[in-house]
Amino acid sequence: MDPKEQFDRQAKYYANSPTFSSGLSLDLLSKLLKGKKFLKGLDIGTGSGFTAFEISKNCTSVDGIDISTGMLEEANRIKGERKIKNVNFKIGYAEDLDYEDKSFDLVACRTSAHHFKNIKKAINEIERVIKKDGSIYIIDTITSDQKILNNWHQKIEIIRDKSHIKNYSLMEWKNYFEDSTLNLQEVHQTRVNMKLEDWMERSGTSKSDKDLLRNEYDKANDKIKNFFGIEKIDGDFKFYWPVGLFYLKKINLF
Repeated sequence: MDPKEQFDRQAKYYANSPTFSSGLSLDLLSKLLKGKKFLKGLDIGTGSGFTAFEISKNCTSVDGIDISTGMLEEANRIKGERKIKNVNFKIGYAEDLDYEDKSFDLVACRTSAHHFKNIKKAINEIERVIKKDGSIYIIDTITSDQKILNNWHQKIEIIRDKSHIKNYSLMEWKNYFEDSTLNLQEVHQTRVNMKLEDWMERSGTSKSDKDLLRNEYDKANDKIKNFFGIEKIDGDFKFYWPVGLFYLKKINLF
């Protein structure tokens, strides 16, 4: 499924989800940015705008880009409700940023990279638009390097949301950064806590796929259940995905 179609259709569900409007990863980003000031910020894959709103506290101005008009409508609605003046939203693509070289002092990307069709190209574009000494914060759900855990995770994500591309492990992320001119300064790990029924409802998962997912969670082996914190409670499953936060700086080669 085209991610734009998926997120246009489900935009209101994402806009009303505590997973995106708050959550441990957004709290962590807020703590890491405390006391820092930037001129221009960019939020890639902004969705309903929650990360853009957070970094706007530290920036003179912020652009938030997304491929989904539905998501940006929700972002602008919330922006009006919160009376935020220094954030601008527009259609944009991670692999083809419509900005001049060295345009931004801060680039953020939270919980969207697993939908990017070409992650290497997206990283190259971040390299291009970040200013000298600029800061980059990439946050996304991550997976395990162990094949059994990795395969199960990818399978579950694609059953639930056909626009999913891939979750990367910490090692895979580090390898991508090593092939770039971005220097990895810090790595932080947290998690996103979820309940299966709410998670499926948010993405508009079909009834047959919901049944398939419930069965996958029910029959998952102990290794999978332990790694992802899967517990069956009152007919639902609670679980979490690991999350990685990567703080990077541009390497100045010349």
